[in-house]
Formats: sequence, C-alpha cells, structure tokens
Amino acid sequence: MSCGGLKDLVRKTIVEDVLQPLHNKGEWKVLVVDELCSKIINSCLKMKDIMDNGITIIEMLSKSRQPLKYLEAVYLMQPTKKNIDKATEDVKGSSEFKYKAAHLYFTEIIPDDMLVELASSQMAPFVQTLKEINLAFLPIEERVFCLDNPKAYKEYYGQSPMDHNKLDQIAEQLVTVCATLEDTPCPKVRICNSNRPAVKDLAERVQSKLNRYKEAGILTDNSKSLIVILDRGFDPITPFLHELTFQAMAYDLLPASIDAAKNTYKFSPGNGDEEKKIILDENNELWRELRHLHISHVLNMIPEKLKALSERYADLHGGAGMHMTDLKDMINKMPKYKKEKANHESFVKLAEQCLKQYNSGSVERVVMLEQDLAMGVDSQDRPIDDPMKSCVHVFVPQSGSPLFSPYQKLRVLILYVLNRAENKKPLSKDTLSLLIQKADIVNEEKAIYNLVRLGINIFGSSDVANREVPPRIRQAARGSFETSRWTPVVQDIMESVVHDNNLDTKYYPFVAPETQGNKDVDTVVSSARKYGQGRTGMMASRAAGPKLIIFIMGSISYSEMRCAHQVSETRPRTRMEVIIGSDNIMTPDKYLDDLKDLMDV
Repeated sequence: MSCGGLKDLVRKTIVEDVLQPLHNKGEWKVLVVDELCSKIINSCLKMKDIMDNGITIIEMLSKSRQPLKYLEAVYLMQPTKKNIDKATEDVKGSSEFKYKAAHLYFTEIIPDDMLVELASSQMAPFVQTLKEINLAFLPIEERVFCLDNPKAYKEYYGQSPMDHNKLDQIAEQLVTVCATLEDTPCPKVRICNSNRPAVKDLAERVQSKLNRYKEAGILTDNSKSLIVILDRGFDPITPFLHELTFQAMAYDLLPASIDAAKNTYKFSPGNGDEEKKIILDENNELWRELRHLHISHVLNMIPEKLKALSERYADLHGGAGMHMTDLKDMINKMPKYKKEKANHESFVKLAEQCLKQYNSGSVERVVMLEQDLAMGVDSQDRPIDDPMKSCVHVFVPQSGSPLFSPYQKLRVLILYVLNRAENKKPLSKDTLSLLIQKADIVNEEKAIYNLVRLGINIFGSSDVANREVPPRIRQAARGSFETSRWTPVVQDIMESVVHDNNLDTKYYPFVAPETQGNKDVDTVVSSARKYGQGRTGMMASRAAGPKLIIFIMGSISYSEMRCAHQVSETRPRTRMEVIIGSDNIMTPDKYLDDLKDLMDV
C-alpha cells in the first residue's frame, strides 16, 4: 500500500469518482455532505483538492442552507431515510429547488424502498447523477479505519438484541472497505469463538454482501484475502493496560493536551509564548517514525534527531567571508529550518510531558503490576502466588505512597478479576463487592460487573457460556522491556495469518452465509445503467495483493492499531498486508466510560 494507504485511496475515490467527472473548467458547484462524509473529507482532503475540482463551498446537509440557484449541488451522503428526507426538503412546491441541479452520490448501496421514494419525490426532475461510490468509513491511518458508530458498543453488548437494520448498515459499511481497495479479491469471513450471537449475525451479513459485490463485478473472484470479525471479549486485557509506546502513552496520559477526535496536540512552549498546536498524523514524517516506539527509545532518539538537523543546516550559522549567493541560500533555507526545528521541539515537549506524567508516582507504581496481572507471571517468569498482596497499595492508601485515581484503581481491579478468572479461581460476588468498597470505587463498579456482557465469565457461573480461547504465542521473546511484556491478542492472529499462514479453524471458524436474494446486486447494476458508470473499471490499480482485514466490534485500542503497522512492515513481500478497524477508537478511560454505561447492574 502507498505511504498514505487508506487515506490516499479514499482521497482518490472522492476526487476521481465524484469531483473530477463533474468538473468543467470555469464552473463552480456546491458540495453538500452529511456528518460522516464531512469527517471523511476532513480526514484526507485539503481545501485545495476541493477547489481545484470546482467546489466553491461545502455545506452540511443537516443545517439550514441559503438557496444558490445559479450553482449545481453535489450531495455526498449515506443512504439513510433521514438524509434522503433532508435532501428532498431542498425542493419547495413542484419546481422551486435550492440549486440549479443535483448530483447524488451515496456512500453505499441505496435500499430499494428509498430509491423508489427518491424517484417519486419532487426532487427527481432535478437529479442529473445518482451513483453509489462504496465508501462509508473513516480512514484513520495508513492501515486503520473506523466506521464512526459511537453507539455501536452499547448496541452490540447491551441487554437488548441489536437492531437488524443497524447490523445490516454496519455490514454494508465494512464491505465498502473492501470495495475501496477494489482490486483486493473478495475475502472469506472468519470469526472468533464467541457467546455473543451478534458476531455470527454480522459475519453472515458481511459474507453475503461480499458475494453480491463479487457478482456485481466490484470485487474480483478470488478467496486469498480474509476478514476476521472479533468481539471485544476476545481480548479483555489489552484495553486496560498502560501502554508505553509513544502514541498510545500520549493519548492515554495526556487527555487535556491531546484532542483524540482531531489528532491534535496543544502545548505551551514557555517563556510567555502563545499556545501552539501540531497535528499528529502520517503527513508528519517524524511522528510516523516515533509513534510506535517505546518512550525510552523516543527520549533517546529526539535529541539525536535535533543534533542531525542542526548539522544538516550548519551553513545557516554563517561566517566570515560569505558571498552574496551564500547569503541568499541561507535566507531561503531559514524558514524550512525553523519549521523543522519547531516540529522536533514539539515532540520533545510531548515526550517530556509523557515522562513527567509517568514519573508522577501513580502510573510508574502501577505499570509493572498491570503487566504481572496480565501475564500471570512476574518479569522473571515466576508465577504470582498472591496477586492481591501486590494490589493492596493501589486499593488502600499507604503512608508516603501516591494516591491513585478511581479509574487507575478500576483498571487494576479489573485486571485482577480477569487474572482470577483466567486461572480458574473466580471471585465470588461478595468478595468482589468487598474489594470495590475497600478501593472506594463504588461509583465505578458497573464497569466490572458489565464484563459479563462481553461474554467473560468472571464469577465462574454456569449461566455464562465459556468461550474456547486459543493458546497465546510465547510473548517473552517479543518484548525487551519488563513494563511492556504483554502483547495484544490480535497480534497473535495477525502473525498466524501473515507469517505462518495458519489460523486455527477451531478457534476462528469460517462463516457460511445464509442464502438470500440478490436484490442489492440489481440495485447496483440498475443504478449504474440509469445514471452513468458503475464502479468496475473506473479506477486504476490501487492496492494490489491480498489483505487481512480485522474488524473488532465496538472499539479498538491504539496498541492494536500499532500491531497492524508492525506486522505489515515485517511481513514477507508475498504475504497479506494487515488492515484493522472498528466502530470506534478508544483510550482506556473512554473504554471504561463505555463499559460503565453499558447497562445497569
């Protein structure tokens, strides 16, 4: 995949499939977008990309808009009833339309009933284009995507069965990831062993839709690629650990400085200077290089980078006997040097803030304990005979020890509960209740009890079906730091597929889709015939080769995102590239919020 990965592919889809075909030199249009498409555009296009293709203004579909009858409007939106109703409201009476004409682009297949409703609406005479571009996800990083479904976690794991229409929409969104890759073969679908019925239901819908896309010619007829769908219970440990790689650590420990939604870092340089902000994305080469390194490596590397930068621009320091041409070159180089130096210094500040937060006492004291509880052994590979003895200083304030926040206590207690369940020594409800009271986290107790909703049998109850869990790949050989011994379970899956070409069907079975009609194929084909070109053949080859696409239902952590990059970068050239995604991306605190609010105890 190219340097920009998914972002480049999404950008090309929007520019080549939507904007360029409509662009006539000297003519301007309005771009009307829904919330998801607004985020997609902001994630991978610059205003120059938009304006170079004839768009003079971008407006939100949901907001009140002034009529611009001398301009044509390009609508880019999901095919929901709410969106279609909002679009058709732009026509008043039978002939008064806000714009000169309408070009409708839908992110995924438009259901037949909505297509019929649109065709019979007062807007129909003004529609000059109607296409489905199969693009209903946010490209977060080169190999990471998000479906932007903030309520999905509660819908998957709540007490009520998930709405089938919502599950169908999520399946459609997931399939558009494959369609955007386009020359990726139609994948087969596998799932983790789960006691959550929504997992199999979603997987069957995804496989069925993939088959329809294949029949419509959108995906090639080959089964080398693979989608693995996992529920959040397949790895209950990773979301709660303090990760010490740069990106995960910064997003976890510095919520006041980092806006996770916008991927920005705000800081004060000191000396009375005004607050500064940098964007933490893959366009920043230094961030790409540092983000997955352990914080100790980052702290060693940045000073070396600054020194190398200074040496590279050594001629800017001037000296006696400079010629005018040398002076001119120095002046031309100065802005670039200042920009690069400021960028390096921003990451010095970020790394220092991470280290300061880590050394504040509470985080440093708890990291090794978390690793011991997660691994079940200490750093010398010795079994932990009495893990509660190690937890006491966190739950009960000790003289001269740092005070732990409620969520720090909660993270440790959850890991302790999971450790007991893993070792077939589950706590009783009475014992757990006593520990919650001792730790003074009664207000957070729902997060612990709601682990059961993820299919985790924390009490050893016969009411909760036990799930078969595959043995872990030996982790000790992977980590060189005692505080980073644990590796996410998803890395085992990636390595089994990419390096060993062997993912055990006992734990990750294939899905056989239910037999259904092909009306969605008919919709794709009829829409393309009626209003213009279909998807097939519209774009040049983009991301050749088979893919392993992993989708975790609900949310993924920054640690799991890191695994996709690292396994892909170390894979043999002929093996699958890894792409990972979910409904949302979480920090540990955000995950605890979701878990706590899942349902009443």
